[in-house]
Amino acid sequence: MMFKNSIKLLLANFSSVWKLLLYKLIVVLTVMGLFWLTIPALSNLQNINELTESITTFLTTFGFNSPQISILNSLYAIMLTLSNVIVELVNTTPLLFLYIVFLFTVLLPFLWHFSDIAIGESLYGFMSSQTRYGFVGSMIRKLGVSVSYSLLFTLAVLPFNLVLLGGLVGILHLTLAGGLLAYLLPFMLFLLFLIVSSLKATFLSGWMPGIVVYSCNAITGFNKGIIALSRRFFRVWSTAIIFMFILLATVMFLGCYSLVILIPIASLFISIFNMAMFFGSQGMRFYVDLDSTIISPKRLEQTDKINRLKYVL
Repeated sequence: MMFKNSIKLLLANFSSVWKLLLYKLIVVLTVMGLFWLTIPALSNLQNINELTESITTFLTTFGFNSPQISILNSLYAIMLTLSNVIVELVNTTPLLFLYIVFLFTVLLPFLWHFSDIAIGESLYGFMSSQTRYGFVGSMIRKLGVSVSYSLLFTLAVLPFNLVLLGGLVGILHLTLAGGLLAYLLPFMLFLLFLIVSSLKATFLSGWMPGIVVYSCNAITGFNKGIIALSRRFFRVWSTAIIFMFILLATVMFLGCYSLVILIPIASLFISIFNMAMFFGSQGMRFYVDLDSTIISPKRLEQTDKINRLKYVL
């Protein structure tokens, strides 16, 4: 039911996809612009050409109907050349290495999730009263809490990302084994991303809605989100697994270039899914489409029946 309602809300608020696409594009261009400043120094590294070639090979092999073994071999080549570049960077220019790490592990995720509260405000207005809130206006109004939320969110996802990175490295090392195991590796990699990404989406699903609905700070919103999640954890996780399965399968089928449009759609859907989960957990009625269709959680439906029964008696 959460998945179905989230789909309806996505279609009713699809205009936000283009706003998110523009925002995410600005974020990526900003970070890449800052990274571009390091190109002159990186071009002097001995292993940089090998890394560039391995990335190019991966982008050309990861497409429609590409052999999964070829993709894994390309990823393994990237891992080896990247590790050589990192070792060389640490030994020659450690400050440059720290700068690049800051860009992609702190600044990028911080800016990436900075829009979450603004999107949540827009969704809250539609779901509660079909009111439309401006994206930019919401970002300005919620500037303070967006900063604290995004900083804490960046820290909260770090353990999940480290598990994902460790699992990815371990699976890619198994490509050397060959044989029957090599054909199982794509499935293992898919399963790794499915489990870790769905768990991450589940555990953090109530955070943004808790802040938006109760208009509180990031810490209080996190606590309220955990309470809401605890009431329907397995329902939320199973729905997250379905969504992540569809997303990963689509990327594998269409190739990495499909991420250009899939990323903003997935970002909006996750925000909608989080809000639908929170509204349902709190027993709050909400609109799901432009036809004024209202969803009433069971707890409210049962309360209404009791109240009507009182009048009958």
